Amino acid sequence: MEKDEYLKDDFLRELIRRSPLDAPSDDFVDRVMAGIRPAPEISVVKKPFYLYLKAATPYVIVALVIFLIVATSDLSILNWLPGKDYLLKNLVPYLGTLITLFRGAFASKYVSWTLLISCSAGMLYLVDRLFSRRASM
Repeated sequence: MEKDEYLKDDFLRELIRRSPLDAPSDDFVDRVMAGIRPAPEISVVKKPFYLYLKAATPYVIVALVIFLIVATSDLSILNWLPGKDYLLKNLVPYLGTLITLFRGAFASKYVSWTLLISCSAGMLYLVDRLFSRRASM
């Protein structure tokens, strides 16, 4: 079977016979290859430290809670830990002194206003960072 036999319409048959085959120009490949840009090299980017810190934070919190529970319980296995008595007799008075010190520092209206403004600005910054995440490259 010939190509002409597939076409039943005379007009289309004559139109296909008269039209030359499409061929690209001589410098077509060179122009296409010149238009292709080389892919950028992928460089290894070191992760910022805060990402490692952010990833490790839950583990540190869990470890501290477990350590606090074990340190405040009087288990016979853990004789080397001071236990609840040490916590109540020695550490709590130091915390009371520390709280009294901070209460005196925060009594000043200048410190209070500075803290209010700083906390407000920090919260606004964190909300802005949360809602306007930028794609990292």
